Amino acid sequence: MDNIIAIREKSSEKADVAFKDFMSLLENEMNERAIKTPGRYCGSLGKDLERDTLATMKDIAPQTPFNPNNIELVSGQRFPDIIAESYYGVEVKSTKENHWTSTGSSIVESTRVPNVDRIYMFFGKLGGERAEFKCRPYEDCLYDIAVTHSPRYLIDMKLEKSQTIFSKMGISYDTLRTSDDAINTVRKYYRDKAKAENRAEMPWWLGESNYGDTVKMSVRLWGGKSYKEENRRLQAKMFILFPEVLNSEYSNIALWLCVRYSIVLYNARDLFSASGVMTKIDGCNLKFDLPHIVGSILEFSDLIKAYLSQPDEIMYSELADYRPELLKAVNLYDAWLDDVDARVQKLKRKNGMTILQSGCIPFKEWFNNGSKLTTK
Repeated sequence: MDNIIAIREKSSEKADVAFKDFMSLLENEMNERAIKTPGRYCGSLGKDLERDTLATMKDIAPQTPFNPNNIELVSGQRFPDIIAESYYGVEVKSTKENHWTSTGSSIVESTRVPNVDRIYMFFGKLGGERAEFKCRPYEDCLYDIAVTHSPRYLIDMKLEKSQTIFSKMGISYDTLRTSDDAINTVRKYYRDKAKAENRAEMPWWLGESNYGDTVKMSVRLWGGKSYKEENRRLQAKMFILFPEVLNSEYSNIALWLCVRYSIVLYNARDLFSASGVMTKIDGCNLKFDLPHIVGSILEFSDLIKAYLSQPDEIMYSELADYRPELLKAVNLYDAWLDDVDARVQKLKRKNGMTILQSGCIPFKEWFNNGSKLTTK
C-alpha cells in the first residue's frame, strides 16, 4: 500500500478520500471500544479524550496509508488538536451532556497549524448511557457563530450540510478561514440578516471594531457634561444614519450606540422629543414654531453637512453599514437631504402645524439656510 504522501503526490483528491476512510475507521473503532467497556470515556476531560483519540488513530493507522509515527498531538493553543502527515488534522471536541452540540473553535483560526488542508471534527457525546462518537468534515458541522471572548463556531454533529453557517452565508469554509477580513464578513452577514428579517439587532464582538479603532471596555450612560462635544457629534450621526427617528423609531440608534460606542441610551424619546414643539435654535427665537424633531436636525446642520461633504474613513464605513443606498448616489449630501425632506413632508401632515401646512419654507431651504429661520 502506498503511503499517504505518495498518494497525495499523484492525486490530492485520492489522498482526501483516504483520510475520509481513516476518519470513518476512527469513529467505528472508538464506538466499538465504548460498547465493549461500558463507562469508558464517560468521565473524560478534554485532554484525556485527545490522548485517547491519538492512541486509537495510531492503533488503526496500519490499516491505512497513514504512518502512525507521523500522527502527533499538538493541542494546547494550536488548531487542530491532532496532525496526521502534516496535511491532515483532527479537532477533538466533546460534551458531558446527552446531545450532539457544543461550542467550537474561533472563526479566525489564527493558531491554525501551517499546511494543514483538511480537518475533521471528532466529537464525543459523553452524557448518555455510554459514550458515542461521530466524525465529520470540520466545516460540515458548524451551524452558527456565537461570542465568548471571541467569535466561535457552534457545533452540531447531526447537521444537514445545507444548514451549515457557510451555506447560510453563501461562502465556503476555506474562503472564510483564509480571508483577511473574516470577522467583518461575519458581522455583515448578521447585520444584513437582521435587517432582512426586520429585527432590531446588531452584531457585537469584543475586540477590534469594524472602523479602524477598538471597542471600549467600559460602558457609559448617555449624557454628562464631560461628553458634551462627543454627544453632539454622535447625535449628528444619528440623523445621518437613522432618519427613522423622524417617525419616533429609536431601536436602531440605541443598539448602534451600545454596540459601536459602548453607550447606553435609555431615554431616546426624551433626546429627540419628536412630539414636542421647538421655538428656539441655539438660543435664538425662531420666526415660527417647528416640530421639535425637525428643529433638532436643523441644530446639527453644520455637523451633518461636514460629515456628508467630506466623510472620513469611519463615517464612510458607517454609511456602508447602515445607509449603503446613499453611497450609490452621485451626491451624498443631496441624497441624504432628499430622503429627509421626504420624511419631513409626511411629518408635517402628521403633526398638522400651520407653518408646515402652508409649505412656504421647504425643509431643504431651512437646512441650507438655517440662519434665516431665527430672529436675532
